[in-house]
Amino acid sequence: MAKLALVVLAAAAGAFIVSGCGKPAEAKKPDISGTWERTPDDWFGEDPDRPVLPGGKPALKEPFLSQYTALKKKLADADESGAPIATTSSKCLPEGMPTMMTALFPIEIIHDSKKVVVLGEYLQQVRRILLTEPMPPKDKLDPMFQGYSRGRWEGDTLVVETLGIRPEAKLYDIPHGKDMKITERFRLKDADHLENQIVIEDPEVLNAAYRFTLDYKRSDYKIQEYVCENNTLEFRSDGKIGLGRK
Repeated sequence: MAKLALVVLAAAAGAFIVSGCGKPAEAKKPDISGTWERTPDDWFGEDPDRPVLPGGKPALKEPFLSQYTALKKKLADADESGAPIATTSSKCLPEGMPTMMTALFPIEIIHDSKKVVVLGEYLQQVRRILLTEPMPPKDKLDPMFQGYSRGRWEGDTLVVETLGIRPEAKLYDIPHGKDMKITERFRLKDADHLENQIVIEDPEVLNAAYRFTLDYKRSDYKIQEYVCENNTLEFRSDGKIGLGRK
């Protein structure tokens, strides 16, 4: 009996070694790939061209608060006059981060073990979240509309940090400083619903971190080509959009 017990014990130990040298098997990562649309359907408020701020009014420092308030009034007055002021959108420039993730148009997510790629239908934007590379030093970050995103899995949650965003890439006209940091936490609530918790930290501009959550629903929509053509618009020297040219 003693010899039999020894043989069983040895066999069990061998199986343990073969199965991974004592290391537990890595948990399978959630599959967040696919096409996603914001939910609920009326998330933008009364006007999709003027979406509500997802986290309410930000705690802006001065002079940024006064500048932001004056800008919003100037934009509203220009719209009312029939000569709206040119925006990054009317100039066919990318939304950038984090506006791209608000998904006024659907987004598609593709991922593997090294990266997560987010494709935005609007202006055919592309965002790359690298999972196996460190964030470059701040002095090496040449600002881009989508910034530099680095991610990691923490259990069933994809945590992404983004730096190096161009000043033109504003969330609904909210200003930001050069050291703004965006942290996202993606989590599948169920097979067809994805949550993205976002925290924006910007000590130069904000008195407190700006927090909000974006919810998406899985969609069978096929991302289309979206080419922005502004050759029918006239951009005046005062920054406004004229009647256009043929």
